[in-house]
Amino acid sequence: MAGWSLSTQVPLSITEQRIYDLHHRKDLVDLITRAMVVKGDLDVELFKKSISEVVNTYPIFRCRYSGESAVRSFVDIELDYLDIRHLSEAHVASFLRQFGSSPINLERDQLLGLSLLRTGEDEYIFLTKCHHIITDGISLSLLWSEALSHYLSGEVGKDYQPRVETTDFADYVNFEQAYLQSARGQKARDYWQDRLQIQEEKIKQLPQSEETSVLCSEAVCSLGEGEIERVMALASSENVSLFAYLAAAFQQVLCEFLPHTFWMSGNLSLRLKKEHREVFGPMCRYVNLMVCRDEPWHEKLARLSTEIKYAMRTVYAAESIGPHGRIGHHLDASHCYLVTFLQTEEHREGFFAVYTGETSDWARLNDHLKIRIAPLATRLTPYGIYLSITVFGKQLRSSFIYNENCFEEKQVEAIVSRWCDRLLCGPEDVLPQL
Repeated sequence: MAGWSLSTQVPLSITEQRIYDLHHRKDLVDLITRAMVVKGDLDVELFKKSISEVVNTYPIFRCRYSGESAVRSFVDIELDYLDIRHLSEAHVASFLRQFGSSPINLERDQLLGLSLLRTGEDEYIFLTKCHHIITDGISLSLLWSEALSHYLSGEVGKDYQPRVETTDFADYVNFEQAYLQSARGQKARDYWQDRLQIQEEKIKQLPQSEETSVLCSEAVCSLGEGEIERVMALASSENVSLFAYLAAAFQQVLCEFLPHTFWMSGNLSLRLKKEHREVFGPMCRYVNLMVCRDEPWHEKLARLSTEIKYAMRTVYAAESIGPHGRIGHHLDASHCYLVTFLQTEEHREGFFAVYTGETSDWARLNDHLKIRIAPLATRLTPYGIYLSITVFGKQLRSSFIYNENCFEEKQVEAIVSRWCDRLLCGPEDVLPQL
């Protein structure tokens, strides 16, 4: 494959193009923010050097976009260092809020913002903020892991050896373009365009009231080993995938709680493909999952399972009805719901906390340094609810990120509780009354 080194004009991937279009249609963009608290004897200069060397190895992080055709340019990333030991905790908290909510300009700004703040004699906060057009949460967790490995190697005087890449994001884009130009890709594109054209007519009939708020809150729930084993067994008994079962339960609950018409998108991670698991970049595709209200549970499971299976086979050509989609840019949050799913074969220390931005326990790197993840407010394209599900080992963690213009905390807590009931309710059980 050509990769970045041989391809001077790598086109935008489908996800990049959709987010680029959205950025120019609305003053709303997805920003991914992370804060890592570092405590101990940190070598600041070595840390800055390690971060810069790793980040600038990958062109996708150095990417900027300009013009109607979104021409790429590449500029090295720099890490900002600030000593703010003189500031109060309240001032630091205010700075973090501003950091997380301030917009990023695609043409002029670094799309990956990096800052190291010294907040105490032996305490620092490493801030990361990136535009979703260049990366996703999984990419950030991989980037952090590599950067920390670089730093720890340097501390003991070892030369850092970058990981060997078999493919990169440019290879992925070239593969995607080749697929779209193939007979199979064209057939898939025609299928999705025809299908969404029907939905587009319905969307045109909806009353439009622009949702401009990006104020989001989050409700988190977990299923333990016994519960996730039961959910997996129920999905298996219905002959559907775990993702189909989880997505169907989410849609079923929304149908019970929402009085208005809504559209739900599925976020299918291409990292399920082995060759893309270590690639940095926005590696997801969206697919519209049709919503049917008066539909028995078993019929919904069968229908969504079929839709998701087809989407997985044709995902490179799929387009979404939601905010990232070609016909969903102008839908307000009260009509848009997203479920995203990630499954890993084994638990990786700290991986989930890095992926979702949840607060983590302290993790010791060596005898004089430890880290933990601290939450930051995230600026999101408005959805009603964005359900992020991660399954690793025998644990399932889910984050319901909801738009405060659409829901109150108690409403979301009721939806979360109902979702768990629906997941665990077997064919012989009676689902509790609302």
